[in-house]
This record gives sequence, structure tokens and C-alpha cells, in this order.
Amino acid sequence: MAKRNRARAALIGSAAGWLVAAVPVLAQQTAPAAPEAEARDGNEIVVTANRREERLQDVPLSVTAVSGDDLARSSLKEVTDIQYLAPNVTFSATNPVSNGGGYQVRGVGTQTYDSSVEQTVGLVVDGVVIGLSRDPGATGFSDVERIEVLRGPQGTLFGKNSSAGVIQVITRRPELDRYGLDLDFSYGERNDRIARATMNLPLGSKAALRVSGFSNGQDGAIPNVVNGTRVGDRNNNGVRAKLLWEPSADLSLLVSGEYQTAFARDGQTIESLGVNPTYNAQFNRFPVKPGHGVYLAYNDGDWTADTSLWATSLQADYAIGEATLTSITAYRELKVTQLSDIDGAPIDIFNHSDGGVNSHQFSQELRLTSPAGKPLEYVAGLYYYRTENRGDIAQYGRFYGIYGVPVVIASGLRTQVNDVRSLAAFGQLTYRLSDTFKLIGGLRYTNDRNHGSVAITKLPFPAVIASVALPYDGTVDADNVSGKVGVQFEPSRDLMLYATFSTGYKGPAIDGTGGIVREVEPETVKSYEIGLKSSLFDGRMTFNASAYWADYTNFQTTALDMSLTPPAFILTNAGGLRSRGVELETRLRIARGFHVSASGSYSDATYRSFIGPCYSGQANSSVVGTGCYLLPASATVRVADYAGYSLPNAPKWSYTLRADYQAALGGDLELDAGANWAWRDATQAVLGDPKARIDAYGLLNGTIGISGNDGQWRVGIYARNLLDRQFYAPYAATATFNPGGYNRIVSPEAFRTIGGTLSFHF
Repeated sequence: MAKRNRARAALIGSAAGWLVAAVPVLAQQTAPAAPEAEARDGNEIVVTANRREERLQDVPLSVTAVSGDDLARSSLKEVTDIQYLAPNVTFSATNPVSNGGGYQVRGVGTQTYDSSVEQTVGLVVDGVVIGLSRDPGATGFSDVERIEVLRGPQGTLFGKNSSAGVIQVITRRPELDRYGLDLDFSYGERNDRIARATMNLPLGSKAALRVSGFSNGQDGAIPNVVNGTRVGDRNNNGVRAKLLWEPSADLSLLVSGEYQTAFARDGQTIESLGVNPTYNAQFNRFPVKPGHGVYLAYNDGDWTADTSLWATSLQADYAIGEATLTSITAYRELKVTQLSDIDGAPIDIFNHSDGGVNSHQFSQELRLTSPAGKPLEYVAGLYYYRTENRGDIAQYGRFYGIYGVPVVIASGLRTQVNDVRSLAAFGQLTYRLSDTFKLIGGLRYTNDRNHGSVAITKLPFPAVIASVALPYDGTVDADNVSGKVGVQFEPSRDLMLYATFSTGYKGPAIDGTGGIVREVEPETVKSYEIGLKSSLFDGRMTFNASAYWADYTNFQTTALDMSLTPPAFILTNAGGLRSRGVELETRLRIARGFHVSASGSYSDATYRSFIGPCYSGQANSSVVGTGCYLLPASATVRVADYAGYSLPNAPKWSYTLRADYQAALGGDLELDAGANWAWRDATQAVLGDPKARIDAYGLLNGTIGISGNDGQWRVGIYARNLLDRQFYAPYAATATFNPGGYNRIVSPEAFRTIGGTLSFHF
């Protein structure tokens, strides 16, 4: 412990020394710039990371803001693609949204997709915390104003499922004084299509309606040679309506309604065949066999997810003196149906791992926000949250026809229900001691109750039961107080330094292995962060930096429970992990209409203690604590010690480079061009397995277009993954079907797409 504390002090101390040493130099170069100069350069970015509107450069935490225009210029389609624009953010390499995948910030995210486990990185859309498993959020990028990435624990203001960070999506509000119609179309390779439309309609002087819709999709790049489908197929559609009414200067009401549908075909493909001759023989009839570099699918069944989402919310803002009282009431309902042919073979070995999720969420937040610019600024509130996730799954197949009837695992149809209720009171304040020095403090009290159950129903046909599952029913609860303290030093408008200590919390979960209810303890974190935000060269350049160290305790994942007889791997608390590193972001205006930006991060996210399952094919060891060793308390269970191993999907190094150019062509025409390069280091798809390695890769995206200088039309060309970098996540195939072999998950963005765009703005 003392050694670890000395290491932590050394890292924070060295970073602090660098930042302090930089202050005199920066202070000499950053005399207060004229506000109009900063606005002219476009650096006056406003965010709501602290639940109030603030200039980005004044916010004492590591946050990246990406505007809707930047998203469009990057030719990206989904919220998950924010990982290619913001530093130190990744999305699950082996699970799309429809399969429960989640974000990782600073290398940390939820590593298990059990419906009773919350995400470690929160997703917030228009002030509403998204708590439903597999909720797509704002997938279609329809009428997005900006996306904010908040790194580090945000529990004080955003709640329990934000212990590693928050992805906050803000869509555009109706405008009272403007008629508008925006139409955007694009079409490219593999039937890549995007259509977006937004209408803004004033309704008198005090109300306005804004309606936006989208439809996007693409044919998959990987053909299935058996059933004629294509892995990677996408089809998403949605509509959102917002009605704004401001009956007086003190009251604003915003009603929102939304409907989305999504279809995805995300089946695994075979990276290599193993040692089972019966399984391998099923591919003899194909001229091209499965293997490395072969982007074909051979499964005779399908692997799909169909999603439907209904959502509504009411936000009321009421002025009480100089303060603002905000109420956000929200309801979301989600349905997902999934089919999975998990054997990957052209016959029915195990064609059915089929199920779905039916969920709903209700939340109510009351928040009081003080006026800005006062010596004391505060945000305080109350929060109520309730979700119910109901998941059904049945897993069976004919298993080569050996038994004449299907083979079923886990007894039959398993129905898992999780009902989570959470209450919270929170507050955060900033007190200005002087013109240059502020103190920061915040607290949040949370009370959670998580009820979980599993029921087993026999399937309505004769079958061989290969394994037995037992029902369970139980409740766990927990209380937590998380907080934040910090200091902020701002000697000029162009220079700010900060240091914070914050704690985070993720609620308890339930494991019911063997029909016995066991509480999975809450996951907590202690995080230290220091940072610098600066504006240089009369506002033409920004340079921001942060250094952090976070220790997580009782990390929730699948791990070995030594209290069982015999010990077994269940959903439990793995122990601890550590995340530490440095983040840099900069932006420079080289000339009028020509901007470049860069960001980068070093992230060391490793387990401090974790006894887990051996990875497939790991050599057995006779030495306890080394390799895949026999657990002394068991005669059959082998484990591995992963202390010091990096978390899956957590690259140590990553960076992005971006350039944007705009110039007049004459004849009332303008040229615009943009390019974005995102690179990340190699990482693991599966903990410890050297064959489950995701190689380092970079993606180059770009756009070029011509528009009228009145902004009413634009025609252009876009390219995603211009260099056709075919990255993928390999992992060991199940020993039941393809022992010794490996499968892979390939993102649709792993293949080049080039197309054209057409836009109209009235």
C-alpha cells in the first residue's frame, strides 16, 4: 500500500510540477483576449458538464465537446463513433448496443452484460439518464447540437452509473423566432444511405415545434455463403418531436416524444478452425474454407437484433428569483428481439440462442441552480429512478442430429427480471475566495434496491437436457455517499488550473448461480485529477491537459467465488483495478477558415487483484499463482492470477488528428474539406489470451464539398475508413463446437465506404 501511494504521489506530483512550471510561460502569452476575438475564432464553446451553461475552458474537469456540425463533417453515423473523435474513449469491441455493449472511459467500463449490472459509463440524453440495458440512446444522430464526453467519476451530479465518466448527448431545442427546414441525404457503397429531415415551426410568439427524423442503414460487408444474408446489415429509423412553450419570462416547458426502430445483423464469423474433425468436416463442401483473412460467414441460421424504443419527457424550468428550478420527468420503453446461431456452422448444431428484452424506465429529477457569476454558485436536487428489465432466452440445437431431438442447456426458457429503484439527494457548489481562486465541493446520497429473479420454463418439445439451471428470487440494497472536493485557480480568462478528488459508486447486483441468491457488492472508485486549460496566441489556439489516478474497489465482473464449495466462477466482485494516465487536447486556427486539432492520451488501466478463469488453450501450471494453476481448495478448478494485466479493450496509447478548411471559390460558391485520423494502440478482446489480440489500427475519414455562400445547399463526397483498415476482435470459440479455434466480431466500420451527400437548408 505504501509503495502504491508513493507511486501515486510521484505521478501526480510530476504532473503537477509540469503544470505549475508551465504557468509563468502561459501567463506571459495569455494576456486577456478580447471576447470578440475569442468568439470570432469559434473557441467560445458552451457546455453543461456541471448542469449549468459554462464556457468549456472554465469547467474544472476533463471534458470534450463535439458539435453536431463536427459530427457531420466527420461522416460518422452513430453515437458510438464518438470514440474516434474524443480521447480516451472506446466502445465494446465484442458487443454492439443491441447486445448490451457499453462505453469505456480511461480504460474502464462494465465487463459483464448481465441485466442486473449497471453501466460504469453513463449515457445521458437531453438530461435523462439512460438506464435500460440495450437502450440505443440517440443512435441516429438526428438533430444533435453537441456531444459532451466527461471523463472521470461524475457521481455528484449525474448519479451512480457514471463512476468512470458520462457521454452526454444534447439535441437541438425548438426556436421561437425562426422557420426552418433542413434536409440531408447521402448514399454510398454497399447501399450506405442516410436521410435526415428537421423542421422548426414557430407557433405564435411563445411556442415552437421542432420535428426531426432520420433513416440510415447499410448492407453488411461480409456475405453469408449459406443463407444469403450479409453480416453487418444495419437499418435504423426514428422520429423526435419537441414542443416548447414559454408562457412567461419565468416559465419554460419543453415536451419531447421519440420513437426509434433498429435492425442489426452482427453475427460472429470464424477466424480459425480448431481440432474437432466432425466440426471441421462441415466446411469441406466450400471452395473457400473459414480462416484468417477470409471475410465470409457459414452459419445456416440467423444472428439478428430488432429494437423498438418509445420515449417521452417533460422539462420545466421556472425562475425563482435569480435561481432556476428544473424538473425533468421521463419515461422510456424498450423491446429487443434477438436470434443467434452461435455454432457458426452450415448445419444445426446449436442454431438457437434466442431471446429478447422488454424494459421500461421512469425517472424524476428536481434541480435548483443558482445564478452564474456570484461568489457562491450551487446546484442541488433530488432524484428518483425506477427500471425493470425482463430478459428471456432459450438455447438449443439439434447437435449434429445425434440424439434425434434438440439438446437444451439450462433446462429450458430462462426468464430473468431485475427491478431497480434508486433515490438520491445531491448538491455541488463552487465558492469564489478571490478573483482567481475557487473552492469546489459536492455530495450525493444514494439509496438503491435491486430485486432479481429467474424462472425456468420447460420448452414445448421433447429434448435432451444438457445442463440444469435453478430458479432464484431475492433482493439486495445499498446506501452510498459519494463526493467531490477541489480547487480552481484562474489567473486570467486564458488560463485555468484545477485539482480535484472525487469518489464514485455503482449499485449492487444479484447472482443466482445454483439457485442461491448472492449479493454483488457495489463498485466504488476514488479518483484524483489535476488539469490545465489555456488559450494562446490571442485566442487562436487552445491547449488543455489533465493527469489522473483512479482506484476501483469491488469491480463487478465474472470472477472466482472462493466461498462456494467447490469454488466456482459467478457474477461477483473481482477485487480492484487502477486507471491512471494523461490526456492532451489542442486546437489551432492557422488562417481564416483553416483549423487543425489534435488530442492524445496515455492510459494505464490494469487489474490490481483478480483471480479469474484461465483463457482457452492456456497451458496448465503446477505452480500455484503462476499460469493456469489448480486452485488449492479444489481438485478440478483451474484459475489464473490477472493482477497487473490490462483491461480488455483498453489501449494504452491513442490519438486523433483533424483538419478543416473552408474558402470562397468565387461566383457565390464555397469549398469545404475535412479529414479526421483516429489511431489506437493494440489491446485485448479477451483478458490474458495472446491470440485474442486487437492489433493497433487507425481510421481515416474525410469529406469535401461545394456549397452556396448563402448556406442553402451543399453537395459533397465522404469517405469512412478510406484506407480500408480491416480491424476486428478475435476470441476463443466455444469448446463444444470448435475447440481450439477462434471466432471474431468485425465492426461495419472495418470496411471502406465512399459516397456522396446532398443538403438543403431553408
